Amino acid sequence: MATFPAYAQILYKDYSQKKESALLRTEMDSGPPKQAKVRSKVMITRTVRIYLDSKANFNSFETWYADDLQMGSAWFDFVDPVSGSTIQARFKDGGYTAQPMSAAMENWEIAAQIESWT
Repeated sequence: MATFPAYAQILYKDYSQKKESALLRTEMDSGPPKQAKVRSKVMITRTVRIYLDSKANFNSFETWYADDLQMGSAWFDFVDPVSGSTIQARFKDGGYTAQPMSAAMENWEIAAQIESWT
């Protein structure tokens, strides 16, 4: 299995996590809605920014994404920045946005969503 590259740094700027619900909610004719747990695992989507400190690392990231992740469809090992544990993750919808951070295009920032099944 592919591993998230060591040269790619997760930034905490704009970092967020969204956990989908494990509940089924049913509205009632009267009284409060009922809720019941129907899943033991749910998807967690992390909105991240990834910092690449050189053009060479940006090119390496693009090659890793295209080849090792099959254009973002494959799972990879990823260290969860909150728990510190290694989890399996993938790029949500297989996409990201890359933006140079200088006119020389030496440093890059990638905006993406990474999802895991936990």
